[in-house]
Amino acid sequence: MSASQTEAQGQHIVELRIPARAENLALARLALAGIGAIAGAREDVIADLKVSVTEACTNSIQHAYAGRAGNVVVRYRAAGEVLEVEVADDGSGFDTNDPGNDSVEGSGGQGMGLMIIRELSDEVRMESDESGSRIVFSRRVDKS
Repeated sequence: MSASQTEAQGQHIVELRIPARAENLALARLALAGIGAIAGAREDVIADLKVSVTEACTNSIQHAYAGRAGNVVVRYRAAGEVLEVEVADDGSGFDTNDPGNDSVEGSGGQGMGLMIIRELSDEVRMESDESGSRIVFSRRVDKS
C-alpha cells in the first residue's frame, strides 16, 4: 500500500495504490474526503464522489483479478473548480461499449455500478482491454 501527493500547475494530485481487497475501500473514501476538503468541495459533492469511487474500486476488486492478487490505483486531482478521480487496475478488462455492463447484477453484466458513476458525475471516461481498465470521473466542486 502506498500513497503520494504532488502539486503541479495549480493541481493537487494524490495517488493511492492499494491491494484489491474490500477492506481497503475505506482508504479510497478517506483520501477522497481529504482532497475534497482541500478543493473546497461541498459535502454533497464529496458524498456523491465517495459513492462513485466505491463503485469503481468494487468493480476492480470483484472483476479485474478473478481471485488472484492485484492492486487498484486511485488518483485524485483537484484542479480549479473540478475534482477528478481515476481508478485503474491491470486486470482482465471489460467491454466499455457493452450496454450489459450497466445491467442488474446477475444478468451477465457488472451490475449498476457504472450507471451510478455516470449519474453522479459530470463527466466519465473509460478505457479497458485485456491489460486492464481505467475509469475517470469528475465533478464540479461547486464551492459555497
